[in-house]
Amino acid sequence: MFLFSRFQVIRSHIQIFYPKAFIEDCSESIFEDLDVETVVQALQKDGLYLGIQLPPTIIEEILAFTKREPCYANLNPQLMFHIDSKEIWQEKYSSFFIVSDYVDPERHCCAIEKITQDPKLLKIAATYFNAKPVFTGSRLWWSFATNANFQERLNFAQELFHYDPIDYRSLKFFFYLTEVDASTGPHVCVRGSHKNKKITHQLTLFIGRSDRDISQYYQQEDILTICGNVGFGFAEDPFCFHKGTPPQQRDRLMLQIEYCLNNYHF
Repeated sequence: MFLFSRFQVIRSHIQIFYPKAFIEDCSESIFEDLDVETVVQALQKDGLYLGIQLPPTIIEEILAFTKREPCYANLNPQLMFHIDSKEIWQEKYSSFFIVSDYVDPERHCCAIEKITQDPKLLKIAATYFNAKPVFTGSRLWWSFATNANFQERLNFAQELFHYDPIDYRSLKFFFYLTEVDASTGPHVCVRGSHKNKKITHQLTLFIGRSDRDISQYYQQEDILTICGNVGFGFAEDPFCFHKGTPPQQRDRLMLQIEYCLNNYHF
């Protein structure tokens, strides 16, 4: 999949080998005003849809979870700490934290589990794939405002544009759990790049691209810096070029929900 999923012609026809999904009843969705057809049309055209809003009660429950449960720093499960005591633990570990993750958040937070099973999100994925979607995991993580250098941030998917050849078809939903502006680590996505890539970007094993590479091939108006208030969400085809940006002023908390055709987590 890492090799063949790069090519649009394969991704466009691979669903014939997968079972179909029929999700009709969306009455229990927490996203009351979300129109499935509008989201799918945007994803087909742009690989991106902006404007999925989490309800206040769901936001409150997730934020309470982040204060109650420990997280681990820099993708190292041995560096466990509670977010309210981050500075103390940085000193104890003699390290500065760039990111921190919560362990299996969909298993330990009922609100996140509810999002992963939401019928509208499942229907969006099923319609976009034209096949049954498989939930492959969630991620709830902090990105911290630090003085880390460029090389250090590359280890955590920051600074460099890339796309994710993880499956033939995949879809991610992102939600900001803190307010995000230009100085607090906004996500950046190149609209339409899920279909429109240079052939050299598809043939090379190195999927990372610099800002210069991206700006030389894509129109500036399609390179979107995504800001939003608490609870703001968006759907993205991860075959779009995208990147995380490092927070400069305040820490950022973000939730990711992922669906694919295959369960690639073993």
